[in-house]
Amino acid sequence: MIDLLGGGESSFGQLNALTITATLGVVTATLALWTMMRPKGFPPGPRGLPIVGSIFSMNDSPEVVFGKWSKQYGDIFGFKVGERWMVVINRQALIKEAVLKQGVDFADRPDFYSMDIFTEGYKDIAFSPYSETWKLHRKLAHSALRHFATGKPLQDLISSVYPKIERYLAEKEGKPVDPKLLLTLLMYNVLTQMCFGTSYELESPVVVKWVKMADEFNEQFGLGLAADFFPWAKYVPSSGPRFIKNSSKGFFAMMRALADESRKKYDSENINDFYSLLLKAQDDARKEGENVDKLTDTHIFQTILDIFSAGTQTTIETLYWAMALLVTYPEFQKKVQTEIDDVIGRDRLPTINDRGKLPHTEATLYEVMRYSSILPTAVPRATTRDTTLGGYSIPKGAVVMINTYSMHYDPQEWDQPDKFLPDHFLSSSGTVRDHPPSFLPFGAGRRGCLGEAVAKADLFLIFTWFMQNYTFSRVPGKESEDILKMIPQTASGRLLRPYEIMINKRD
Repeated sequence: MIDLLGGGESSFGQLNALTITATLGVVTATLALWTMMRPKGFPPGPRGLPIVGSIFSMNDSPEVVFGKWSKQYGDIFGFKVGERWMVVINRQALIKEAVLKQGVDFADRPDFYSMDIFTEGYKDIAFSPYSETWKLHRKLAHSALRHFATGKPLQDLISSVYPKIERYLAEKEGKPVDPKLLLTLLMYNVLTQMCFGTSYELESPVVVKWVKMADEFNEQFGLGLAADFFPWAKYVPSSGPRFIKNSSKGFFAMMRALADESRKKYDSENINDFYSLLLKAQDDARKEGENVDKLTDTHIFQTILDIFSAGTQTTIETLYWAMALLVTYPEFQKKVQTEIDDVIGRDRLPTINDRGKLPHTEATLYEVMRYSSILPTAVPRATTRDTTLGGYSIPKGAVVMINTYSMHYDPQEWDQPDKFLPDHFLSSSGTVRDHPPSFLPFGAGRRGCLGEAVAKADLFLIFTWFMQNYTFSRVPGKESEDILKMIPQTASGRLLRPYEIMINKRD
């Protein structure tokens, strides 16, 4: 009897264990399948795996992966990465429909954990949600740019750094140079004066440290953090968040030192830099009792950090590409130099008023922007509400990737898009095509680049001055070296690996 009861209890226990195991298996399988169910009317795309989605299919740079998928699924496709639904929009018709005609629907930002760290809780402009606070700070930044970064003030500011560049290059005459450091030193000087009214020696240890930190970040950040797509992952100790927190501390410490010095000199009756203008707006808000919560010290710091970062990185990387391309294609360099000699000569500096008079120079610069496509997919957006695009339904909060690379390399819009050809931006009459329909290097709509006009002016003045005064060439003995190699899979865009060239004063 005891044996029979014992055997019965054992069988019953085994049955319960099997039932529990089977139930857990069914529940797990159901949950896994549920994670793969696409929202009703969602764009077609790769199905991916349960739980993780298509994360393992992102095994190359985004523009390469998205290019393959667009051929398979069309100009708009969707997929899932972790817990986030993603939508990619390709080619000019749909992109402009989204960012211009349905601008509000596509004006938000995803709440990525990495950006939460960088922005101290989304208190900046670039990554903060579409809100009244965002509108206020964008308006302030626009006002600051209009006051301090247009026309002659900008021209004088940039030209004040040229003597420092000349001294630096005179010491490097006949030696290989990595122009990334030179360009960073140049732009850091321009932006510290513009933002804080502070000038540095060209090779200040502070600036060199900034360059090192930026390069390290671009190399290690990759395509983001696991916690950007699996929110629970932020509670798991890992190296990614630690790296971003440490990088942020380094960048913040340097910028706060500049901000603190500027605050000491602040005079509400003498506003002559970006940071002072923001402090004045904060003072006015406190006096009037309005928008005080939107103009905290953190908000102001993050806004100035946005202006500084945007004003340096895009210009530096574009000019870095320009130098590499003109070394690779010296015939275009010669053509630009001849035009500058004919129109400007060597006896005066290039000015903003020279734009429109140098078609080959401007066309070459625009072709650098197209060919490099530094941000092949613009900063990710998110939908502010349920919406539709291209006949498909996109739910509120979906991450939206604007694939500008698909515009810049569209064979239906460009003749031989894979080739570097400044003629892409010249009309049949020889004038500049500065707004081709399939060209969008600075974005558009509510989230378009705030400093587009400033960036274009910066690039024109600096590029033209370099071409007027210097010649770029390959390092002797390395004539066959390919210097157009990119850092793979970086969230910061299509960045070139470090290279060296010769930069010699023109006769």
